Amino acid sequence: MVYFRSKIQFFKGFFSLFVFILLASPVQAQTEGSLNLITSPLPISLTTEPGTSISTDLKIKNGGLQDEELKITLMKFRAYEESGKPQLMEREDGDTFFDWVHFSEPTFTLAPNEWKTVTATFDIPQEASFGYYYAFVFSRAEEEKPREERQTALVGGTAVLVLLEARVPDAKRQVEVTEFSLDHAFYEFLPATFTVKLKNTGNVHIAPRGNIFIDQGNTKDIAILEINQEKGSIIPNSSRIFDTVWNDGFPLYENKVVDGKVVLDENGQAEKKLTWDWNNASKLRFGKYTAKMLLIYDDGQRDIPIEGEVSFWVVPWRLIGGGVFNIALIAGLIWYIVRLRRKLKRLNDSSL
Repeated sequence: MVYFRSKIQFFKGFFSLFVFILLASPVQAQTEGSLNLITSPLPISLTTEPGTSISTDLKIKNGGLQDEELKITLMKFRAYEESGKPQLMEREDGDTFFDWVHFSEPTFTLAPNEWKTVTATFDIPQEASFGYYYAFVFSRAEEEKPREERQTALVGGTAVLVLLEARVPDAKRQVEVTEFSLDHAFYEFLPATFTVKLKNTGNVHIAPRGNIFIDQGNTKDIAILEINQEKGSIIPNSSRIFDTVWNDGFPLYENKVVDGKVVLDENGQAEKKLTWDWNNASKLRFGKYTAKMLLIYDDGQRDIPIEGEVSFWVVPWRLIGGGVFNIALIAGLIWYIVRLRRKLKRLNDSSL
């Protein structure tokens, strides 16, 4: 699901739009006149042969309070940074693949809470090859007028991303791991965040998936974490970072929340608090751990594995320090009591 909430401006011949693909979130209060569109599914991946046609359904819902007359604008996208966020772009010279697409209903009206299915059909020419990356932007058919002639305004909207591959024999599917690391080498308590950075060195998009297996000594698979659970694709000649969190521990650092909102520090980072769920007391983590990564991607002929390994320590030093202090205190009391009893015994013997 992709949401646009603010006015987006672009100059003549070019504009870019940053779209965040979000998981479902709590519904917020709606005001009369606001545009609230919901799309399904998440990014669509299509594969076909040159010289053929292929279709896909685009589903959209009007989550607002009034009827909306909507249109579909055809754009393209590319990777933005390494977070998986797409950057949407207008058609440029040479983008003939825009002409391959037509919709069953380019414009339509949606009532509140009504779903609509629009079919997008791609007529792929014989000379097509590799990957093409579309963004279908749903917005109001009548947009606000620009304040200046050289600017255009788009108020609200949502988009569906489509990754289309025209399969050809010389397609190259290849992924490299450029980083497998942790945010720290030593932890007092979990969570531990793993970072996997992958680079697509091929010429078509690819969606590798895999797991991180956490071992401790001879104890295998203490935890199994999934990498790229959302099946996100990596566009050719770009890198993408996947973060995976291990938070199955006791006690556990969690985000500090006040009135339903995460509290941020002066640097804009989430403040943490230590939580104690005694139902998970058996999950106290201590010692050296080894994380082994196993990724798989399809190169068009077979599954190619990618492996990596990293080690880290979890040392709950405050608990250990408190335990040592308590043991020392108890030992000191026992020693004092024994010594006191011996002294009292000598006094009693001398008085006889």
